[in-house]
Amino acid sequence: MPQVRSRGRWVAALLLPLLLGGCANWKDYFVTYSEQVGELRTQLRAGHADEARKAVRESTPGDNNYLLDRLEEGRIALLAGDMNGSRRAFDAADKAISADDLAARYRVSSALQQGGSLLTNDQTIAYQPADFERTLLHHYLALDYLFANDRQGALVELRRANQEQEAAAERRAHDVADAEQAALSQQLSQQAPSMDRLIGSAKSGFWNPYTFFFSALLYEADGNLNDAWVDLQRAYQLAPDQPSVQDALLRLARLRGSADELADIEKKVGRKAPPADPTSGQLVVLYEEGLIPLRRELWLPLPISTSAGDFRTFTVALPYYDNWSEPSLPLTISAGGVHGQASELGNIEALAAYDLKERLPGMVTRQLLRLFAKEQVRQVASQQANDIGNLVVGIFNTLSEHADTRSWSTLPARASVWSTSLPAGSQSVELNGRRERVVINPGRTTLVWVNRVAPDLQIRTISL
Repeated sequence: MPQVRSRGRWVAALLLPLLLGGCANWKDYFVTYSEQVGELRTQLRAGHADEARKAVRESTPGDNNYLLDRLEEGRIALLAGDMNGSRRAFDAADKAISADDLAARYRVSSALQQGGSLLTNDQTIAYQPADFERTLLHHYLALDYLFANDRQGALVELRRANQEQEAAAERRAHDVADAEQAALSQQLSQQAPSMDRLIGSAKSGFWNPYTFFFSALLYEADGNLNDAWVDLQRAYQLAPDQPSVQDALLRLARLRGSADELADIEKKVGRKAPPADPTSGQLVVLYEEGLIPLRRELWLPLPISTSAGDFRTFTVALPYYDNWSEPSLPLTISAGGVHGQASELGNIEALAAYDLKERLPGMVTRQLLRLFAKEQVRQVASQQANDIGNLVVGIFNTLSEHADTRSWSTLPARASVWSTSLPAGSQSVELNGRRERVVINPGRTTLVWVNRVAPDLQIRTISL
């Protein structure tokens, strides 16, 4: 009996540091995040945003997933129509990011978390939002401010959103590829399902023309035509065939009053700008649909040479996205005798897949380090506690080995835009057969935000 107790103490001494690493929820050791948010997403798709909000995990500042939980809560509150609650959650997420960015200069706490994850999995590391998620945090904060009739607050957030995109581009310009890391990533990725079909024509995991277009709308409404022009040009470079972006460029070129500028834009888009009409206003529909796909978990065999000169096959878990897009339900629009369909401007699921593709090399490196660390713990347990230690640590290693499937899971899959010029006054707008009354003001823009997660459309209107 004393010998068994001694072995038990050895096993406890080995496993205790694993369970004390960081401030992770116990589920993060044994359950993937994608499984944890399944109920939340089911409630959203059923149109029960309030119930989905209750399913957001409880967490406090300092917890590894506090930031992610606030992002989920903010988006769900927005869908539930609680703009104040949405803003509170997004503000908390913003503060968490700022604190983490500051702490990144002092890597001690980060190193401790990384060390703990080497004995468990990456889900026990503090969540690091993707660059496109950082941008969309400010995008949706801007929307919260806008619906609270605080246009200046919205403009501040959109400036920050676009600064995030510029910062992401700058970081990549200074990245230095690690040849060994890239080779290991390629070795594993060759066995993984391709995400190229989901990525499609995306050229990065952070440039988002949808946010640039949104900020240009608000700059124009605020009378800042120069900043509106800059952001529209960015949107056009990323989505040159998008009709509403072309229309906005033509209209803005005429408003800016430069004949050369107008002629240049007309040549680029292949059509003439419509004549200015001071008695008309713009109707712009922003359409967000579906939910971004969840990351999946893929188990791959990896043969590694041991110090004894033989090969052992280990199993590693990596995240991936299914290589297909969520079925789209187009938004057909009729207004003032004009008929059309919203055209895609922002493919959020493509950004997510591209971002994951960029992150895989680092994930592979941590996986390899984790394999060696866990194997060393198992060997020590075997030596000090014989079969009991070997068995217990082996079981723990297996159960705690999971891919990091965390992502902001309540984002839309895609965002589309449609716009037209309408006579001033009350107008009837039909959205997939649903009629709404909007007021068009001369020389101004009326914005209609449409969201479809559940079968029924959510529609909110505001005059800029």
